[in-house]
Amino acid sequence: MNPIRVLIAEDEPVARQGMRVWLAESGIQVVAEADTGVQAVELAQSHHVDVVVMDLNMPGQDGITATREIRRTWPHTKVLAFTSFSDIRHLRAAVRAGVHGFVLKDRESDALVRTVRALAGGEAHFGPGTADRVVALLQEIPEQPRPSALQDLSTTPLRILSLMADGYDDPAIARLLFLQLKTVRSRVSEIKETTSLRTRAELIALAQRAGMGTPFPSTPAGDVQSPS
Repeated sequence: MNPIRVLIAEDEPVARQGMRVWLAESGIQVVAEADTGVQAVELAQSHHVDVVVMDLNMPGQDGITATREIRRTWPHTKVLAFTSFSDIRHLRAAVRAGVHGFVLKDRESDALVRTVRALAGGEAHFGPGTADRVVALLQEIPEQPRPSALQDLSTTPLRILSLMADGYDDPAIARLLFLQLKTVRSRVSEIKETTSLRTRAELIALAQRAGMGTPFPSTPAGDVQSPS
């Protein structure tokens, strides 16, 4: 089996060194290191990595923007957010950008190693300190339909529709609801059939008219921004 290829994106040299040692001792290959978001995007392309360990708070282009670029261009590359921030706002922004895992910097080294392995194996993994916040995100999603066009939808399609209204794409919805991507896409097709709508834009408009979706909180200048 080929070793897992990892890119570390972290602007603190000491932190990078620590992660490099932890991963190498576990047989995980660190093939490149970046200290800015722009460099992380470039190195992810040139080194064809399996997992990017991404600090969300870096100078210049932040980790959220870099994650979005990497996931859009190289969808098979997984991104692990390795950060000091554990609040709902940062978690929501990270999931929207496309992260598959979230590990806090104050956790033991084995938490980082386990999560890298999980992501490389095709799993999503939100560790201790963040899993409860994923649950909180799900609790923001309305359980019951609002307009008559949505009355025939069950709980899971309604949650999918609400997340669509909140700006999430299908892969992000799959990670949040712990579903297979093909299941989410199948449910979206069912929603279209049930509501007699043809496009994603029409579904989102319907959901928003029904009051679905949670507004992304405002952020100070230079902080993480919500996707358009």
